[in-house]
Amino acid sequence: MPTHAEVMARTMAAHGSEYVFGLPGGEILAFVDACRRAGLRFLLTGHEASAAWMAQVVGQLSGTPGICAATLGPGATNLMTGVANAWLDRAPLIAVTAQIPQSAIETMTHQRLPLERLFAPITKASLSIGGRDTESVVRESIALAAAPRPGPVHLSLASDVAVQECAGGSEELRAPAGEIAASLQPLADRVNAAQRPLVLIGLGAPPEAATAIRLLIDSLQSPFLVTPKAKGVVPEDHPLFAGVASGMALDREIVETLRTADLVVAIGFDPVECDKAWFAALDVVALDSVSMAEGAYRPWEALGDIPSLVAALAAAISQSKPWTREFRLLRPELPQSETALSPLRVIEELRAVFPRDGVATCDVGSHKLAVGQFWRSYEPGTFLMSNGLSGMGFGIPAAVAAQLVHPGKAVIAMVGDGGMLMMLHDLALIRDLALPILIVVFRDCSLSLIRLSGERRGYPPYGVDFTPPDFPAIAQAFGIAGRHASTLAEVRSYSEQALERRIPFLLEVPVDHREYRELIR
Repeated sequence: MPTHAEVMARTMAAHGSEYVFGLPGGEILAFVDACRRAGLRFLLTGHEASAAWMAQVVGQLSGTPGICAATLGPGATNLMTGVANAWLDRAPLIAVTAQIPQSAIETMTHQRLPLERLFAPITKASLSIGGRDTESVVRESIALAAAPRPGPVHLSLASDVAVQECAGGSEELRAPAGEIAASLQPLADRVNAAQRPLVLIGLGAPPEAATAIRLLIDSLQSPFLVTPKAKGVVPEDHPLFAGVASGMALDREIVETLRTADLVVAIGFDPVECDKAWFAALDVVALDSVSMAEGAYRPWEALGDIPSLVAALAAAISQSKPWTREFRLLRPELPQSETALSPLRVIEELRAVFPRDGVATCDVGSHKLAVGQFWRSYEPGTFLMSNGLSGMGFGIPAAVAAQLVHPGKAVIAMVGDGGMLMMLHDLALIRDLALPILIVVFRDCSLSLIRLSGERRGYPPYGVDFTPPDFPAIAQAFGIAGRHASTLAEVRSYSEQALERRIPFLLEVPVDHREYRELIR
């Protein structure tokens, strides 16, 4: 008879999982070994947060919840940042943590933490393995994690329970049933009555809705915006593309465009991506799989299958609604520096040589706001950033996961020097797997987003500036090619070489953080 650990691993493999990301400890070894025997590849990360971020992105890109694992105590608490990120980024994930032996948990206090209660607020469910039907619990946990809105599920596995035989039983979790769509006619009437409607595409819009969304936009002939996690659902070279909302560069102009509309047609829009509550003051009709109404945000909602809802609305449009004023963002004039490069120009050079269907990941920092607004995406699932939680350190683990899911595609990670310092350990895994990721480090010797925020509040720079190490030299010590680029021509040349040779490559670029003052407002 199989053990609980074996049943867990076999069930995960049967549902299409290929990888388990994690950092083992003695108490989780039975599960790790069960994964090995079930054909799941365990990938060792240097920190548990990286493991959860990798699992999140695997889940986002594949649709099958990614799996991460950690030991009890500090392993579990380290994992929580990545799990919280999946919670607010609405990504399907299964997080497995060890726990003190069930037989000793009331007596043994060393590393004892109430893991079910710790994970409960940041997961769709937080459960202990050891009931009568572990297969059912894992199977339904996977379904729950993937159900709209997707999110993480936590499974706590006591070290003695892991090796006990699993007898089977009847306990089951239930994924929430899909909600029935309300009549679209009132929504269609409101859209047809509007003079200046605007389409807003959010993270809940699935890739399979792309064709219907494009048809709706073409029928309305009105501008559309995307949130950062929806970049690429409609190609951003579409003539009606008006920019990225919200919290990215030139946010003031974006919000003004939204306020100029007399009706916002929100498709899969999730306020979790917004750092300001402008959405609560707008007239919004929403097409979604689940309700996003909360607090003062009370849109009129049609809930159900998003592709079907959007297609039905497109068919009900009586006439086009073109705007009579300019809605496009203008490229700002930027300061010039003799010692550092323009972040925006660096982004433009990278985009010029990067394949249209390649996958770009972006870490958190000032550069995120510029990349999120000005990096053009053309296909669903080709741009990844942490936005709901905005967890610094996301960019490189996300690139690792993207390259595993899409081994034939080009992958680029754009990170700040602060985020790179946090995630140096991931270079070991990139080297060991020979992942041809291009890592571009924006070096400005500062936590510049926090620096800028402090300046605007009247605080002098304090606790935000630092001297980064020589990142290319560190990359070379890991066995990865590394170069410094001091000109835009070198940025382009080195990037082209890395992409052509298909090798792991780290490129460090000095950038002028003064430019962010003009972009971030």
